[in-house]
Amino acid sequence: MHLIDMHCDTAAKLLDSKNGECLYENSFDIDIRGMKKAGTLAQFFACFVYMEMFQGKDRLDQAFSYAKKMADNLKKELKVNEGMIALAGNAADILRNKEEGKISAILTLEEGGILNGEMERLEELYREGTRLVTLLWNFENCMGYPNSTDAKIMEQGLKPFGFETVERMNELGMIVDVSHMSDGGFWD
Repeated sequence: MHLIDMHCDTAAKLLDSKNGECLYENSFDIDIRGMKKAGTLAQFFACFVYMEMFQGKDRLDQAFSYAKKMADNLKKELKVNEGMIALAGNAADILRNKEEGKISAILTLEEGGILNGEMERLEELYREGTRLVTLLWNFENCMGYPNSTDAKIMEQGLKPFGFETVERMNELGMIVDVSHMSDGGFWD
């Protein structure tokens, strides 16, 4: 069997770890030892940004920097374990990694609001290896509206920057993750 898991929070946990845990072996849900045992073909690693961590009018800039730091830290872990796991940016990379006996790691961003209406940020994340963006996480942002028990919020869809971002992501071949979105956003 060749398992592909589309989400884990290991990248965030590694960055925040105070015990020096690593990607090869840790107390989190995902590590290389477990992925090898499970027959993992590809693992998507979410750079999850919990906006409550950031304060002030530059909080979106802080969050963007934090997401990049998380991705950089994960890439360092991939380098340390390069004989077993490697970054993948497309299907060809996944197949090449499989041939080389390596697990593929796919970088993702969970909380597209940190783009802050700046398409350049999406382009930068793409250049640095991000291949999936969860447009929002539980709160309204520059992309659109969240899943809600409020029917009025659930009817609302993507905002103009959300439409623009989805279009650009499709051009780049990025996966658009609509988890946490309103029904209106999903249909848009």
